Amino acid sequence: MSTDTHAAGQGAAEQALSRLHRITSSGELDFEQRVDAILRLGAEHFGLPIAIFSKIDDETYEVQQAIHPEDALKPGMSFELENTYCSHVVKANDVRGFHHVADSEIQTHPCYKNFALEAYLGAPIIADGVRFGTLNFSSPEPTRPFTGQDIELVRLFAAWVGNEIARRRDLRELEVARTELERLATTDPLTGLYNRRYMENCLTKELERAKRYGKSLIIGLLDFDDFKELNDNYGHTTGDAALRLFAKVSSDMMRETDVIARWGDEEFLILMPETGAAGALKYLQRLSDRVRESDFQAEDARVELTMSIGLGIAEADDTLDSLVSRADIAMYEAKQAGRNVTKLQNDR
Repeated sequence: MSTDTHAAGQGAAEQALSRLHRITSSGELDFEQRVDAILRLGAEHFGLPIAIFSKIDDETYEVQQAIHPEDALKPGMSFELENTYCSHVVKANDVRGFHHVADSEIQTHPCYKNFALEAYLGAPIIADGVRFGTLNFSSPEPTRPFTGQDIELVRLFAAWVGNEIARRRDLRELEVARTELERLATTDPLTGLYNRRYMENCLTKELERAKRYGKSLIIGLLDFDDFKELNDNYGHTTGDAALRLFAKVSSDMMRETDVIARWGDEEFLILMPETGAAGALKYLQRLSDRVRESDFQAEDARVELTMSIGLGIAEADDTLDSLVSRADIAMYEAKQAGRNVTKLQNDR
């Protein structure tokens, strides 16, 4: 290679590296846009107009993104791996290149027979130490022999894609973990309903909103009747089943604006924004009836589950404690009245 040719090649490689840096460091491009830009950069630099980012599962080669002069390749298209030149990359687990397939040892390869691709340069994409797929470039026309710089560039392109795939996986896993931690922090593990901590935060915010905009707000405090006897007679497993039954029935019946939480051992609190007293009484009575009418079995016998319910209506100077206290008093009065009763708070 002459000095001038070497210098030109070196200059082109430096320009490609500079463009790669701009692509990968751009805050305005998402992952797919960056991959597309890398495919276009490689196609231009290597003189190979077909560029593909692929995923390989076992023996299946699937196009993730592609550039083709005739737009003949679409994401989701799949081929048998052995029918692609990328099979050589997979076997070598390294970059492979063929600048003139008809004059090479792979001239009988199915990819040449089926697609007449004369030139190919591909590199494995490794994410978290595991092969994801390949980044590859090809052409129906022979091209110049690939240089060491070409090999290193395509390897670098593929390495960035692999690192980005791994980073995106890590971010997704972190988001899943964060969501799960939030769920655990706000959810009662037995019933799957919200827990008391979440309800206290939610109720505090709804009280502030009700005061600010003059909206109505009602809470219902529901408590299973004779729950201790249920546990004593049939065991805590049966008691837990009753709590889960309430969770299912209430979740099925709840309205879009309602919030339901397990407030205590066998107590539940329902927050009902912008609901009138008559509507809340009717709704909670239907909920209580549905629980009572459920086919709840304990030791092969049906057990009727009843609940006592107290309603609290938010007033202008209410705090969380004062509102819940009035609902609690109303619930106690419901139990004193014979259980399986819904009571509205007394006026203060």
